[in-house]
Amino acid sequence: MRKILVVDFNGTSSVYTHYLAKGLININDEVKILGKKKPEFLDVFNDLNKYIGIKSGIKLIDYILNWIWLLFNYNKFDVIIIQWLQLLKYINLEVRLINYLQKRIKLVYILHNLYPHNTKNIKIINRYNQLYTTCKNIAIHTEKIKNKVFELNPKANLLKVNHGFFFEEFREFSTNIKNNRCLMIGYISKYKGVEDALKVVENLKQKGIIVSLEIIGLASPEYLLKLVNLIEKLQIKDQVSILSKEVSTRFLIDKINTASMLWLPYKNISQSGVTYTSIGLGKPFVGYDVGNFKFFFGDKGVARIVDKDNIESFSKGVIEVMNNESYYKENIQKLSLNNLWELNKSIIN
Repeated sequence: MRKILVVDFNGTSSVYTHYLAKGLININDEVKILGKKKPEFLDVFNDLNKYIGIKSGIKLIDYILNWIWLLFNYNKFDVIIIQWLQLLKYINLEVRLINYLQKRIKLVYILHNLYPHNTKNIKIINRYNQLYTTCKNIAIHTEKIKNKVFELNPKANLLKVNHGFFFEEFREFSTNIKNNRCLMIGYISKYKGVEDALKVVENLKQKGIIVSLEIIGLASPEYLLKLVNLIEKLQIKDQVSILSKEVSTRFLIDKINTASMLWLPYKNISQSGVTYTSIGLGKPFVGYDVGNFKFFFGDKGVARIVDKDNIESFSKGVIEVMNNESYYKENIQKLSLNNLWELNKSIIN
């Protein structure tokens, strides 16, 4: 029996960690999770892996104490899989800790995005680069990230980790959904292209095509006010609603199940959990050509990927998805036949 530990100290990617841990389990394997268990993200699951570690309830203290727990207990496991090292935003101590551990146990670092979203701080970027030049085993999702890491560390053992779809087991199909119900989910920020989305709504309105767009996620008061003013200016108040708050996973699943498509006019990103959530719940998406969107989804007939920053192309993409609902639904069904998460057993073999 192999004992595997998946580390997500702050629960930064709770849903991803859940599916990854489930996919890694072979017969007789034991997979545990070290980090923060977030009920608001995991409330829909009945079969969670066991969470271990320190749980004082104070985020920073838990993070530090769980690092200490790991340093004293790593030898109880055969393989450790680590993701999202948050302290790298401030100090490079975790680079040294990773180096210490990987000399003593099989360790894999899963790289989701090269750097934290919206990061332009050179010191932070350099610290993450130090991590990539230090790690022996790095699991990556995209070819672009693979090439970047190889430039930084030609000696690294780069492993292909399969990113499966989220929430397929909660997928619902309804024939009563209007094909113009569009949705954006996740933290509401400028890099998500929200302003472009509003311009798409206006552009479609000028063409005589009325869509409804619901935007759900936290936003800063300043940015929210900017969006409200833009909605007024574009005269699309009757078509757009914004819910600026944290919501449960159950709430988001219900919202996606009643939408016809998701919009991702992102300005810059390596990959997005929203894409895997959209397809997992059987919904096509329209997105800009950024990150791995075209590489992973572009030729499979499940999404419409258009030129970045092109409002007209995005609008045409929305129309195309609206007019070919059954085509996208059938392709999503085909793509969902294989459980990609289970292919990740090769990471630890």
